[in-house]
Amino acid sequence: MKTIWYRLIIAVFFLACLAPLAGLLIAGPAEPAANEAAAPAPRVFGYDGSFNLDLPDELRDYVGKGFFPRLAAITAWDTLCATLFHTSSNDDVLLGPDGWLFYGAAVNDISGAGQMTDREIWCCARSLALMQEYAASRGARFLFVSPCGKYTLYPEHAPSYVTVAAGSNRERLYDALDEMGVANVDLYGPFTAVDEALYWRWDSHWNGRGAALAADEILSAAGLPGDWFGGAFIEQDGHTGDLYAMLYPTGTATEADYAPASGFSFSYTSDFRSTDDMTITTENAGADGALLLFRDSSGRSLYPYLADRFGSAYITRMNSYRLDLIDETGATVVVAELAERTLDYLLKYPAVYPSPVRDAAVLAGMEAVESEISVGAADNAPDGCAAVTGTLPDAAVDSPVYVLADGVVYEAIPGADGFRAYLPAGTAADGLAVYVRR
Repeated sequence: MKTIWYRLIIAVFFLACLAPLAGLLIAGPAEPAANEAAAPAPRVFGYDGSFNLDLPDELRDYVGKGFFPRLAAITAWDTLCATLFHTSSNDDVLLGPDGWLFYGAAVNDISGAGQMTDREIWCCARSLALMQEYAASRGARFLFVSPCGKYTLYPEHAPSYVTVAAGSNRERLYDALDEMGVANVDLYGPFTAVDEALYWRWDSHWNGRGAALAADEILSAAGLPGDWFGGAFIEQDGHTGDLYAMLYPTGTATEADYAPASGFSFSYTSDFRSTDDMTITTENAGADGALLLFRDSSGRSLYPYLADRFGSAYITRMNSYRLDLIDETGATVVVAELAERTLDYLLKYPAVYPSPVRDAAVLAGMEAVESEISVGAADNAPDGCAAVTGTLPDAAVDSPVYVLADGVVYEAIPGADGFRAYLPAGTAADGLAVYVRR
């Protein structure tokens, strides 16, 4: 009798082990989790007909990410860890002592471990100053705004082992912007002055009321009436937090959101599908002016409040700020919104606009340096321009970068160890000279 039971237990064990693979073969791969891309099916042979040497890795990823019921198993395990051990097994999501969720990748930014160098901060600020200068030359007002991260605003809800260091990248950048006279909107003061949580507990972004307060500050800085936050709101259920979906992919819990009771008056002029569209355009017959908004995911709930105050709005998620859109859209106000943890995008994705011409006198006290220069007709170069990129040796922390081409001095977009400029088409790398202060 014992032998039968032993065999039955062994059979059940092996069937349980085979169930995830059987489910994969029968029902197909499981859906990817919130922050994942689906693993492609493994290929025995490559496109050229040769044996695919990456087959073992592809098979591992396909089975590992697609087994049945993977998402339910992840949810069950993370629920167990949160309930019993008050922690998260997902490195991308941290669990606070009172159930608040935080984005794990942002820890480096607020702890000081991921701080940018002084040169990088200066280059970010100078890039924004050049953007403001170009916008002004096209008759538009420029504003920069960086939404604070949850750690910055609500450290009391973060895990106890997370330390918020003084002198964050955001603080240092705002100081540099003030020194350079770049118009900016600092949301830290207004958000901390409000005695309510303006970010979701289970999401990395602000809620509807937080977006309304941010919009009021931006509109006020642009010289427009900003009175959304003080108005009436309707509470709406059904928001699934991005961090919650990462931690509990099959979970069903939601949070309340808030929408203005007055609603919005604008209408979409683009083929609108969702707030994640790369480009969204709107119009409002009852308002004046034109908005050009460069935004990230925080802009999903922000842009409706702003669009409602402009006759037209062009909202884009592109990483490189294409300032030539000012002429195309007739923008009177340009807003660049970039989250605190991605400020280095200002270095990774230089803005797009013809480089400004400078008086030759700016070269006084500058030094011509060796640079590996390349010139090409980049896909995103402004009309009539060629993209010029180059490397740089060590430069002074606050050194601009000038490029001398055919007797004309241009100021380039500076980087920590390189630069980019958009010079007249036909410019050749030979004969270009690069100047910095060292």
